Amino acid sequence: MVIAAKAIEQIENDPTLKQRVINAIKEGGLAAFEKAIDNPAGAFIVGAIKGWQEVET
Repeated sequence: MVIAAKAIEQIENDPTLKQRVINAIKEGGLAAFEKAIDNPAGAFIVGAIKGWQEVET
């Protein structure tokens, strides 16, 4: 969980990286990303990405 929180913090502090992550998820699909990182920390990161996508729309 700590690693996931640090990863999210890094992404949120870099607007360019955050936009790149959002765009990559849009292109590749969130479900595929979620399956690729099938673990509790990954679920936490996926939740954050979903929140970012909601803000984008």
